[in-house]
Amino acid sequence: MSIEKVFESKRFHLWAGLLIAISSLIVYSNTFHASFHFDDTPQIVENYSIRNLSNWFDIVRGQRGIAMLTFAINYAIGGLNVAGYHIVNLAIHITNGILVYFLIFLTLGTIDLGTDFKSDKAKKIAVFTALLFAVHPIQTQAVTYIVQRMEALASMFMLIGILFFVKGIKASNTSARILLYGAVAVSYLLGFYSKEMAITLPALIFLYDYCFIAGNDIKKLAPRLPLYVVLLIMLAFLAAPTFTGLKETPGESVGFGVQSITPKEYLFTQFNVLIYYITLLFVPINQNLDYDFPISKGLFEIPAVKDGTILNFPIPPAFISLMIILSIVGVAIYLFTRHAQRITQHGRLIAFFILWFFIILSPTSSFIPIIDVIFEHRLYLASVGFFALFSLALDRFFEYLEQRKDKVGVKV
Repeated sequence: MSIEKVFESKRFHLWAGLLIAISSLIVYSNTFHASFHFDDTPQIVENYSIRNLSNWFDIVRGQRGIAMLTFAINYAIGGLNVAGYHIVNLAIHITNGILVYFLIFLTLGTIDLGTDFKSDKAKKIAVFTALLFAVHPIQTQAVTYIVQRMEALASMFMLIGILFFVKGIKASNTSARILLYGAVAVSYLLGFYSKEMAITLPALIFLYDYCFIAGNDIKKLAPRLPLYVVLLIMLAFLAAPTFTGLKETPGESVGFGVQSITPKEYLFTQFNVLIYYITLLFVPINQNLDYDFPISKGLFEIPAVKDGTILNFPIPPAFISLMIILSIVGVAIYLFTRHAQRITQHGRLIAFFILWFFIILSPTSSFIPIIDVIFEHRLYLASVGFFALFSLALDRFFEYLEQRKDKVGVKV
């Protein structure tokens, strides 16, 4: 059977899911006996509140209660045997890989982005993006650091929420649409109570709507206004604790009460952190569970690097990283304009995935201090934007080579 026949197969979605699952299993097959580390101890090993499932309601009501409930279920089944925790983490990761596949496929294959994106091409780009997401080394921490199931679980509910939104748009009757939009709101709650990074879901849905449904026409967002009102009310309710003072979360301190770093220093440091994240996606070397990342005291100062710190490149003044970030975001904004259509007819697609990356990282890469300035697991869902853009660029490159080959053949 030819490659083209495989992509045309009615069972391709099944084969794609199996490929993502098997690839993930192979990559992480040697991690099932990795021990508890760092925050695993207070949150799981020494957390007696999760040792009795009859306490499930109190567990769910707590911060990150949905994720903590899954740890309680793990404990009820296998105690502190790490294998069970790793199996669940990997199952969530595989699920996310499959959800990424469907998100990319639906975006490329069922939304009008031009004749270039036929179903077979959409499948190719979707499965390659999902495979990159599933096996890239940057995901190691989110999958194997047991407590960071929180990150993967929140990401899963965010992906589900976006997919419910897409399905709601296409629903043929009002009742089905309301039900699906209600599922978006429930996914938002489940995501946030898995980990707070899910607070960005309304922004992602709005951006998706604006780019692909409304087609850059803000007036066409009006039919979804009730959903956005509900999501904004939920956003205000969920965000309030962060902006009213210090917020203690499992394994970290968040908010303006953090004493080890000022909001200004944290913001300046995050400019360099964001660039460091991008370089890790391109070249995942010298990865670290506990970085000693240099703090930027001023916008134009070169941050001091402590002896023994291993980094992939010399950390520049925050101003340089800020200019790079502004240039990338500026490109995304430009791609929304009509002039950009002269460069590419898929400008909104590229802009969406650029902004996806920065929106998801915004809660941890803003001016609100967190005691740890950098963690690789924060890249988990944000990386989908990078992988999608990489897959699109690679597809365009091979298409260019094919066109050159055809031209050479004609000349001969």
